[in-house]
Amino acid sequence: MKKYISSEYLKHKTTFAKKIVWLAPILTLFLNVLAPMWYQQNSYNWWYVLLYPSCLTLLSILIIQRDNGKLKFRAILSLPVDLKKVWYAKIITCIIYIVLANTILMLCNVAGGFIIQHIFDIPMTISPIQALCGTLCIILASIWNIPLCLWFAKKMGVFATLILNVGMSFMLGTLGANTNFWFVCPYSWVTRLMVPTLRILPNGEPATGSALSTPLPLIIMTICLSLVLLYIISKLTAKSFTKQEVL
Repeated sequence: MKKYISSEYLKHKTTFAKKIVWLAPILTLFLNVLAPMWYQQNSYNWWYVLLYPSCLTLLSILIIQRDNGKLKFRAILSLPVDLKKVWYAKIITCIIYIVLANTILMLCNVAGGFIIQHIFDIPMTISPIQALCGTLCIILASIWNIPLCLWFAKKMGVFATLILNVGMSFMLGTLGANTNFWFVCPYSWVTRLMVPTLRILPNGEPATGSALSTPLPLIIMTICLSLVLLYIISKLTAKSFTKQEVL
């Protein structure tokens, strides 16, 4: 499996996919640098509501398009390789990239909050521990979306995937997180988990009191369900990928 992942890494070594890993979080932070009082909260809110779903979707599209352009996977299908491992390598590569992107945002967010505190005497609204917990929740609660997005990109193309996945992430993530049925909508998991971890409501305002409270067992259950969903969708999409034929 290591060889398959290394192969995927080499494919994207000098492509725009690797640039997105740091461009997306830096852009998110830059958009909020002029509001120091709300810098930490706003940058995280912009990130998980819009910029991060866009980043994840674009990464998935670029990873697929590298093999699914003019060649339509002919270069892979004609080789004596395990197609399931090829597909899993793409999923793992995308996971590595989103972990790096979220880590960059977390470190810059905390560093920015620390700098603002010392320059403007504005207290940090998100502590390093909160940032770490929130970042882990963003990654783990959205990880299921990667194989689905890869499959969308392969079946429906670039623009349909971008509009569909980002649109559902934005609409269902914001609206669904405010309802009592948020748990049954995977797109709302990240937004809802930001309330107890980062104390940010789905509309971006600070969470006060017990607003949209989420107990720890439910947080853990949501993350576990996301990992189960990742496993199921990965298996199903890998099976679909292996049924291709060279045209």
